[in-house]
Amino acid sequence: MTDGPGDREQPPPGWSPQQPPAYGAPGPWADPNAPGSYPPPGGHPPPGGYPPPPPPPPGGHYGGGYHGGGHYGAPVLKPGIIPLRPLQMGDMYNGAVSFIRANPKATLGLSALVVTVAEIITLAIQLPMFGAVADIALITPEAAEADPDAILGPVFAFLGSALLGGVVTAVAMVVLTGMLTGIIGRSVFGEQISIGQAWDIVKGRILPLVGLALLQALIVFGVFLVPVFLVALLGAAGLPTGAVVLLALVLFTGGVCLAVFLYTKLSLAGPAIVLEGIGVGTAMSRSFRLVKGDFWRVFGILLLTAVVVGLVAAAVSAPFSLLTSFGDPAATLSTEQFYVGAVLAGVGAIIAGTITNPFSAGVTTLLYADRRMRAEAFDLVLQTEAVERQQGAPGTAPENLWRPRNPWS
Repeated sequence: MTDGPGDREQPPPGWSPQQPPAYGAPGPWADPNAPGSYPPPGGHPPPGGYPPPPPPPPGGHYGGGYHGGGHYGAPVLKPGIIPLRPLQMGDMYNGAVSFIRANPKATLGLSALVVTVAEIITLAIQLPMFGAVADIALITPEAAEADPDAILGPVFAFLGSALLGGVVTAVAMVVLTGMLTGIIGRSVFGEQISIGQAWDIVKGRILPLVGLALLQALIVFGVFLVPVFLVALLGAAGLPTGAVVLLALVLFTGGVCLAVFLYTKLSLAGPAIVLEGIGVGTAMSRSFRLVKGDFWRVFGILLLTAVVVGLVAAAVSAPFSLLTSFGDPAATLSTEQFYVGAVLAGVGAIIAGTITNPFSAGVTTLLYADRRMRAEAFDLVLQTEAVERQQGAPGTAPENLWRPRNPWS
């Protein structure tokens, strides 16, 4: 699932022949006498600032530049968690794991801190409702028929608390993902930063990130609410039941496909907000353009990552869920049992989130980096920066390096 050679749209602004050659060509970091290395080609670079590619090895075929799967003569520059070239899925997964291992305090520690705070707030909102929900089991059918509010009141109160807790969790995850994205932006060059430094990077991006999360939620809810409204309207108008059911299935299927499409197209907006310092609308447009031409590959990587994260989270939290099944079966609906179950589930969610959130954020951010490399030759910018640092230059701050000169490109 890689793009073709036409995926390279344009060189990065300001790139010149003095900068490192394209991926696969020998550069200053390679041994010129090493097997497979070739002298630089003669002549002048073609229009646009790109040097001509190195000649193919005798009797062999050149590996296809950025997108081919062949072998390359020169070693790939890798100052941090990823090689500075367009990435394969394995590179992204390895990079996400390396990112966690290289910065355990700023990744696992930060994730544990944010997830724990969010879970405590959520439990504080929901626990007062558990007693009322447990009391519903003690209401007889006759009492419920005589006083429906005895059941509806606690149920609606619990649903409201669950919704509020979900909002708290969503906002916490937005903040956490933004901070982890800032850490990854530096990990590409092997830099390590503290939690405080990560907060300094992302604190000015919190409102745009929250705005993006709200817009994404509204889009998804809208995609499903419109079909529900139409089906209810047609059902009330007297349309035959079979036709209503068929229409509901068609609209629901279409809604799922549209929601998946929009989620995939907007999946890179979060990293763009943090690393490029742009607003919500610009980031959404930017994500659409970066995903363009590589939709199915982006979708496949995101889907596989979601499956992996879901399986790991389920495996980690399952023991805590099983603990709630022990004890007197007759007491499973008591208030105390609700409390114990909620707390144990919260502990499981904290541990699972601590492990999976950095990995998920890492894959998404590295997918964003890969799309910029393929669509904008951003790897040449990263290679230039890495070579300058090797030569003793102070280098550009990563938060400035990731920002394109033209964010609308």
